[in-house]
Amino acid sequence: MKVCTKCKLEQPEDNFYQIKKTGKRHGSCKTCIKKKSKESAQRLGRRHRKDIELKWNYGITIKDYERMMHECNGQCVCGKSKARSNAEALHVDHCHDTGLIRGLLCHSCNRAIGLINDPQLLRKLADYIESANDRGFKGDGGRASGC
Repeated sequence: MKVCTKCKLEQPEDNFYQIKKTGKRHGSCKTCIKKKSKESAQRLGRRHRKDIELKWNYGITIKDYERMMHECNGQCVCGKSKARSNAEALHVDHCHDTGLIRGLLCHSCNRAIGLINDPQLLRKLADYIESANDRGFKGDGGRASGC
C-alpha cells in the first residue's frame, strides 16, 4: 500500500505509475495524474498539445510546423489535398531511418509513402498504373481483370 502525495489516500501500489528509469512508483496516484493532465490540457489548449507532440515526435516546434505549412501554402505535395483550418490537417513526413523531415503531406499520401517507403518501387508502381491504364481491358462483367 502507498499514500498518494496529492489526494493523501492510501491505495494499492498498482494504482501508481512505475518510473522506468528507477523502477520506483510515482508519488501521485494514476487518478491524480490523469486529473492534473486533463486540467493542464484544458488550461493550455490544443495548440500547446500539438507543440509538445511535434517536439516529441519530430524535434520541431509548432512555429516550425506553421512555417512549413505557409511554405507549401497549406497544400499536400499531391496538389489534391488542401489543409483544413486546424493544425492537424497535414502530416509531418519524415524518414524513419534518418529522422529527416521531408515536408507535409495529406493523410493518404503519408500512408502511401509509409507503406512503401522505397522511391524505386514507387516509380515502378507509377509506371505500372500508367501503362496498365493504356493497355487495360474489361472482362465480361465490365471490371478490369488479368492480374
